[in-house]
Amino acid sequence: MTSWSPFQFNNLFSKAFIKTLELSNSNMSNQKHGIPALVSLFIPGLGQLIKGDFIKGIMIWIFGGLAVIFLWWTVIVPLIIYIWNVYDAYNSN
Repeated sequence: MTSWSPFQFNNLFSKAFIKTLELSNSNMSNQKHGIPALVSLFIPGLGQLIKGDFIKGIMIWIFGGLAVIFLWWTVIVPLIIYIWNVYDAYNSN
């Protein structure tokens, strides 16, 4: 009779965890993100933060804020940043 060791359980758990990560990554490659896009409509950059794109979300806050402060009179530049923000929150991973 063979004995069950903690090392066998750890190896089995590791393989199952890696397989789960591989499956979730393959499913997320074509996934659309409706909730982050909806949130980004109200607070630009928050959709990226929800998806885990922390750098991108903070950069949207910084550059979007600067564009609104310094380029408010053009209206088109802040609008382009706003539209891109929602599009990016919906489509990118």
